[in-house]
Amino acid sequence: MRFRAGWLLAGAAALTLGTACEERDRGTQGQASGQSTVNDQVAQAQQRSENAFDSARKAQEQASSQQKQAADAQQELQNKQREYQEAQAKAQSASQQAQQTQQRAQQQTQQAQQEAQQAQQEAQQAQRQQSDALAQQNQQARQQSEQLRQQTQQPVAAASSPQAQQQQGAQTQQGSEQQIVGEVLRANDDELLLSSQGEPQLRLQVSPQTQVMVDGRQASAGEIQEGSQVRASYRTDEQSGEPQAVRIEATSQVQPTAPAAPESGQSTPGSQQPTQ
Repeated sequence: MRFRAGWLLAGAAALTLGTACEERDRGTQGQASGQSTVNDQVAQAQQRSENAFDSARKAQEQASSQQKQAADAQQELQNKQREYQEAQAKAQSASQQAQQTQQRAQQQTQQAQQEAQQAQQEAQQAQRQQSDALAQQNQQARQQSEQLRQQTQQPVAAASSPQAQQQQGAQTQQGSEQQIVGEVLRANDDELLLSSQGEPQLRLQVSPQTQVMVDGRQASAGEIQEGSQVRASYRTDEQSGEPQAVRIEATSQVQPTAPAAPESGQSTPGSQQPTQ
């Protein structure tokens, strides 16, 4: 636009000069037209020159305005590009953080699954061990019951004596009642845990109907001390299959090993009455 304004200025000057020369030639050729005609022509040339200058000034202003608009547009474009770059960098950073968070979550999930599997395996193993222990205890209880049953079925040498007949009658009354002699491993008011001749344990359930004697006196199962020697009779409950204690006779370690004599006029299941 600056070049255009320069050309306009040069054109206006040339037009003015040409007009002046033309007017001068006309003046030399014919001065008869008069001085007024020359003045009019000069005035017209000046007017055309001013018009040309105005057009050049307007063109210059328009060019300046357009340049300013172009500069503003360029600055705005640069700002938009900078904002776009910043937004793109933020988006990339957020994407990286999301990927890292997802990776950590996957690792935590895998670790939790491994721990859950390990805990489940340990629980299954403990359950198998418990089942095996219970099965072994039940098997040992059945073996002991079979041994006692075989012992009760063996012929007795003094079966014809009144004492043997009385004991046989007591066994008949007891039915499926069995006996065991062992050492107390643990005792409370609800159960008694015994070990017979170093063999595995036998757990006897204690009920309010169970008769408990400690060193010849009536007591509760919770008063029996660990390590005491016990002679117990029990039955197997038909519903639960657990051995239910009928009578427990315990002898503490500090007491003599011989059982205490029952009081006069008292009799207990499985005890021998004196021969009349």
